[in-house]
Amino acid sequence: MHDIIISYLDSFPREIATLILAALPVTELRLALPVAMHVWLLLPLQAYFWAVIGNLIPLLPLFFGLEWVRKIVEKYSPWLTKGIDKIVKRAHDKVNHSYEKHGAIALFLFTALPLPLTGLYTATLAAVALKVPFKYAGPAIIIGVLTAGIIVTTLSSTAELYF
Repeated sequence: MHDIIISYLDSFPREIATLILAALPVTELRLALPVAMHVWLLLPLQAYFWAVIGNLIPLLPLFFGLEWVRKIVEKYSPWLTKGIDKIVKRAHDKVNHSYEKHGAIALFLFTALPLPLTGLYTATLAAVALKVPFKYAGPAIIIGVLTAGIIVTTLSSTAELYF
């Protein structure tokens, strides 16, 4: 699936392709950065800039729009509400214990550590599920994205030494 997305984005300018790839929930900046640097040959700082911007694009619509979308779906297609609720509950369950213990730092760490199924989408869904005010969740998630970008950029830059 990733190969299909990347080959489709090859027709776009490299910077826009990086931005789009980083904005997608299945790739985020964890894939966008290495692809931008090694496939589309962007410089590390260019790749970092476009990937971070792209990864942050969904934050506000996701954070503030999820409840609105759920209400519309519940009104017109109640059977779809179960799917939305399942996704939100899964995000809630992943972060709830850590958030109770450490607060917004847990959202930061969850976003910053470049591991599978962590990142902006899951952290934002968890923040919505936990009803964390944006004034706490937003900065924690943004700083987490910036940190994840630094980690992935560093790892991607040094990966050339071993190949």
